[in-house]
Amino acid sequence: MLLLPPGVATDGARAQVVFTDATPGSGLDAFAHQPNALAVPGSLEWTMGGFGIADFDGDGWPDIFVPRGGVGTDRLFMNRGDGTYVNEALARGVAAAHAGNGVSCADFDGDGDVDIFVTSYGTGSDNLGQPGRHRLYRNDGGAFSDVAGAAGVAMSSPAVATANGAAWGDIDLDGDLDLAVCGYSSSAGGNRLYRNDGGVFTDLTGAAIAVQSTWGFQPLFVDLTGDGFPELLIAADFQTSRAFRNLRNGAFALATSEFGMGIDRNGMGVCVGDFDRNGAVDAFVTSIHSATPPSGGFNGNTLYLNDGTGMTSQESEARGCVDGGWGWGAVALDADHDGWEDIAEVNGRNAGEWAAEQEYLYRNESGDFVRLGADAGLTLAADARCVGTLDYDRDGDLDLLMLVNSGPLRLFRNDSPKAGRWLELDLVAGGATRCAAHGIGAVVECEVQGAVVRRWVHSGSGYQSSGEPVVHLGIPARAAAATVRVLWPSGQTTVLNGVALDARHALAAPAAADVDADGVVAGADVMAVLSAWGAIDRSQRAARAADIDGDGMVGPRDVVAVLSAWSAG
Repeated sequence: MLLLPPGVATDGARAQVVFTDATPGSGLDAFAHQPNALAVPGSLEWTMGGFGIADFDGDGWPDIFVPRGGVGTDRLFMNRGDGTYVNEALARGVAAAHAGNGVSCADFDGDGDVDIFVTSYGTGSDNLGQPGRHRLYRNDGGAFSDVAGAAGVAMSSPAVATANGAAWGDIDLDGDLDLAVCGYSSSAGGNRLYRNDGGVFTDLTGAAIAVQSTWGFQPLFVDLTGDGFPELLIAADFQTSRAFRNLRNGAFALATSEFGMGIDRNGMGVCVGDFDRNGAVDAFVTSIHSATPPSGGFNGNTLYLNDGTGMTSQESEARGCVDGGWGWGAVALDADHDGWEDIAEVNGRNAGEWAAEQEYLYRNESGDFVRLGADAGLTLAADARCVGTLDYDRDGDLDLLMLVNSGPLRLFRNDSPKAGRWLELDLVAGGATRCAAHGIGAVVECEVQGAVVRRWVHSGSGYQSSGEPVVHLGIPARAAAATVRVLWPSGQTTVLNGVALDARHALAAPAAADVDADGVVAGADVMAVLSAWGAIDRSQRAARAADIDGDGMVGPRDVVAVLSAWSAG
């Protein structure tokens, strides 16, 4: 199994990158983001903006939830499958008038429906600017109800209203999703980590993680070290970005310097991908760049390339992705299907050299980046905050959604001539499996012609927003089929050979007792349990797979779990 080394293209000459503004006539063109300055402390209304993309009604098409910002009601745009959207927020229970901001979508209760967490500065008339107004919309068959108070996540700071980004991740690998919330206040306790205990959340902040003294904008969960447990990254302002190592016991340790991170001076958005194709997950953090920076400030974006241990080197200037203006949101995508992940970044400040600056796509050319903008069809030049990926027309490439602060939504359809073929995967987990919904925490490997492309299934890429939870892969044009391996966070591994290309596939996580993930609970699973008998190191995949009840010990209860599932089958 070989990784494609830097400098080696996947297939032939590079195709042009082309995006087309598909907003007119889409049903999104009348939306206007309108922050309520009365609700937001200080002048933070100009930092606002967020959205969430997911299939909320289970019809196979990605929908869009967008907070209005405080003036007017939030929107839930349902995808009609013909390139257009219709707002159904009122009918589905999310048409609130409040100063909503950051959005993160996931199935927190494991019932198969995608739920919505939205941070808020308060509602329309009686509690503007008051803490404790976040919303957790539980999705029951496409209809929503707010359960944030009962679940324990309505308040991230008891002192001030602070409402920024959020992300979901399975920090303890127990199969449900935990929640990180950021707040733009270094002293008021606005950055929080919550453990999911059966749909009710326990605040771990202070006891399990020291995550304060941080001007947090956006958290992200991803396994930097390769031990299966996700680290927590926080993009934050004023040189307070943080990286926390997962200690595999429910706690985290500050490891910013250890990982070589925290160099960004004004961290805002964050995204991850294997940008140099060495098999380890890298991170890209947006920040402010200036042609004439003040002393000690405005050093631009940072690209943290991971050596495989979690230790990174900062190479944004050398790789050509340092200057994104006043950077905000960023996402990774393979726009042209050449096997190399590109980066879309939005920016803006409407002041000085950053006024009306172009939004950008950094095209990845074998590990180095070329900055594109209007020449790639990204015609937006505005005070943009958020960018997210989705395949809204289900044609096999990733489109871009962008949101302007105090401005419109813009949908850019990807019309790039494809350098290669494509594959999209929906990971189905939760329920009777040991994996969190959408396979969050899994690593997907796609092997074609001896080369491997990896994707990390995670939550948190962007700025106060979440994209469609689909795994998208670019494949060399000459390929006929692919081998796909899903390294589930449970330690189980699904292997599929001869996977058809230019198609979207749903891949289900293995049953809890199917230790070897071959689709059958039988003697081989008993032998796998017996081989790992005793106390285990949960960083080892085979041992973790055999620990069916997740107690850190492979023993009689795990054998009973296999035998019970065997007899039941």
